[in-house]
Amino acid sequence: MKFHSESAKKVNFTLKFNPYVIFGIFSLMMLLVASFWLPLLSYQEARRAVIIQETYLFKSLLPKFNGEPYFTKPPLHTWLSLPFYAIGSLFNQEIFALRLLSFLAIGLLLYLLYLFSQRKLSKTLLSVFVLFSSFRFLSFIYRIDLEPLFIFFVFLSIYVFIKYVEKPSLKTSLLFYALFGLAFMVRGPLHFFLIPSILAYGLITKKPNFIIILFQPLGWLLFLIIVLPFYLYGYLKFGPSIFEEFFKVDLSERLYSKKDPFYYYFLALSLNFFPYLLLLLIKVKTLRKDFTLFKDYPSNFFLFITLFSVFLLSFTGEKFDKYLLFLYPFFALFLSEILLKLYSEKFLINLSALFYSLNFLAVLLILISHIHSLRPEIEPWKKELSPKKEYFFYKKVQPLALFIIKHPIPVVKDLKELSNNKSGVLISPEILNLGHPTTVLKDPYKRGELWYIYPLVN
Repeated sequence: MKFHSESAKKVNFTLKFNPYVIFGIFSLMMLLVASFWLPLLSYQEARRAVIIQETYLFKSLLPKFNGEPYFTKPPLHTWLSLPFYAIGSLFNQEIFALRLLSFLAIGLLLYLLYLFSQRKLSKTLLSVFVLFSSFRFLSFIYRIDLEPLFIFFVFLSIYVFIKYVEKPSLKTSLLFYALFGLAFMVRGPLHFFLIPSILAYGLITKKPNFIIILFQPLGWLLFLIIVLPFYLYGYLKFGPSIFEEFFKVDLSERLYSKKDPFYYYFLALSLNFFPYLLLLLIKVKTLRKDFTLFKDYPSNFFLFITLFSVFLLSFTGEKFDKYLLFLYPFFALFLSEILLKLYSEKFLINLSALFYSLNFLAVLLILISHIHSLRPEIEPWKKELSPKKEYFFYKKVQPLALFIIKHPIPVVKDLKELSNNKSGVLISPEILNLGHPTTVLKDPYKRGELWYIYPLVN
């Protein structure tokens, strides 16, 4: 099954007038406009924004957090965010500008869905509505986060992979490895779970092209050329300790801690696509009688790499449902293909549009609630903190303060480090024996936590 039609043909003119297309574009534009007033949503988002901000202000390609080199995550998201930050800084709208990269990545993903859907508008609409009916997926469209860009590169790499399967060539295989490397440079090796999934699919279906492409030395060499320089530079320049957080948190705790049940990821996948799985359940008798419905390529490929990857991920310890997001477009394509064999196209598009509409309203209302709840709590921080003053953190960093102040802040582990000749302001998460704090600020992201502002007088 080919993933393209004659390129010379123009898109059907109904694209311009289809009410669902218009509604889809309008709804996404509403999320884009609403996000203009959205402050930094969480510690994680503030941290990501600070990394981009400091990398820009230091005029460096080496990501930094609080003045220190940052190697916990790869640098590509930071690098691609720099032009957006630069443009945003011209209008004092850095936060909104940083959100645009996520919108752009999802927009490009929609075009890939169009290509995967053989450039057919109806199939594309169904796939998009199925995918955007997932609350977790749609809510990432406006976030300053690695996921949207990572999802785009993974999805694009698999698109090129399938092009290779259809018509093998060295050029196509190298392009696959290059895109796979770029995906790694966004958020690390999470998408490596696809490799055993593809290999298992190729072995089970006895399709050699699925296997051959995974064992190309030249391709892996290209992958290493893309990935290794950044980490090799970090090792040679700063030593192995620079990767301590990555190995301790991102690998050790994520892989080996026993915090979440084995079925966690399967449950998360089911909940995000529950309406469509229910439609399959309604037709379970038909599916039992005609199991060949699951054997059609490429829908069976999308199903297999999704479920096999989820199965492998389930063996990890600490689980986060956002780790599944890169698989959601494949699962949405599978559901679209299989449901079209069971129900009429008109019924499915109408129903999926309804599910998307409800999900869009939920995401929009939550976005608006974040604006109303977080902005009043962040405003006192903006009024209290000034880039012109000298600050110190006590024991731990508050990334929101870093973003507001726009320069690194030393972290004091012990009050004895504050010698008599030091003046400035101390930002502390606990009450200290330094007299009365001039200001007490609520932590906008952790309910019940307070930060105390102490003036330091030499």
